[in-house]
Amino acid sequence: MRDPRRVSVRAVMAHLLGALLGVLTLVGTPSHHVEAQSPRRAARRARVAPARQAVSDSVAVASTLRAGSVVRPDTVAVGDPFTFVVTLEVPANVTVQWPSITDTAAAVAMRGPVTVTTESLGALRRETAEYALTAWNVGTLPIGMPNAIVRAPDGVRSVSLADARIVVRTVLPLDTSLHVPKPPRGLFPRVVPWWQAWGPAVAVIAALALLWWLWRRRRRRVVRRPSAPLDVFGRAMHEFERLQRLELAGAGERGRAVVLAADIVRTYLAERVSDAALSRTSAELLVGISDDPRIPRDRLASFLAEADRIKFAQRVVVEARAREMQAEARAIVEAVEAADHARRDAESAAREAAVRAAREASRQHEDDARRSSRRPKGGA
Repeated sequence: MRDPRRVSVRAVMAHLLGALLGVLTLVGTPSHHVEAQSPRRAARRARVAPARQAVSDSVAVASTLRAGSVVRPDTVAVGDPFTFVVTLEVPANVTVQWPSITDTAAAVAMRGPVTVTTESLGALRRETAEYALTAWNVGTLPIGMPNAIVRAPDGVRSVSLADARIVVRTVLPLDTSLHVPKPPRGLFPRVVPWWQAWGPAVAVIAALALLWWLWRRRRRRVVRRPSAPLDVFGRAMHEFERLQRLELAGAGERGRAVVLAADIVRTYLAERVSDAALSRTSAELLVGISDDPRIPRDRLASFLAEADRIKFAQRVVVEARAREMQAEARAIVEAVEAADHARRDAESAAREAAVRAAREASRQHEDDARRSSRRPKGGA
């Protein structure tokens, strides 16, 4: 493609030469010769007119094209982002092709695509291109942006953007001897098997578990003391004392206090009397113990009847009555235990009396036999 400026100069020279020849022809030749040459002159004018129009359009594009650029900020550190802004004012009928940096290994690299904004100014148009860049070297660096291309109907023109510079400062200290490099790292990390990595932890846990087991064993051995088992009456008295310490009657659990007292009585009777099993009802219990002289049947029947109404019929009992029934249950157990003691004492006394009587009879028999052996015989 030929240069538009060279074409315009040739057209201007041809136009001036043609005008000069025309003036000389008019001065040195007669009028009829001038008239004879007018068709030839008209053809020459027809050839020069398009060239003159092209020269005028090119001059108009060159006169209306304005460019400007700015770098913000003008000084950055290595790796810091900065902005390069380019503004072009062109006629409205031309097209601007904005360049980009395609070399990824260059000292200045693009951080994203170019952003172009357009503003209409009547016959002109203002285009602003904003580049987001990053510098990866130090010193005064050229940005290295290629030329912008302006495409007009009569040709193409380049706008140079090579004059833009950016100052990049170093991030190292003034005294580089203070910079201590990191120690070198190994090429491949050492792979430790899981049993080697978790082995010490498992050993520690096992040792702690063994120590805890030994401590618990020693503690049980020290705390454990032989204690004489409580008899039936002792357990019943212990349960009555626990029930009294709970103070269920004062805490609003009056029915529960009566039911627990009745359970203590039933458990005691089940141990003392063979026919008073816990699986029996109150009526069956009274029938089974009717022949036992140790048990106050009337008192027990009255207590169990009222306790059953509280337990099964949800009968409301006041606090004072609940305390009275607890005392009555304890009194019944104490009365049965006293009668049982008396019976056991009587049986023990009877056994002792029988043993003494047997001993006396044996002694008497021995004495009689001894005396009879001492009598003289009849033939003596």
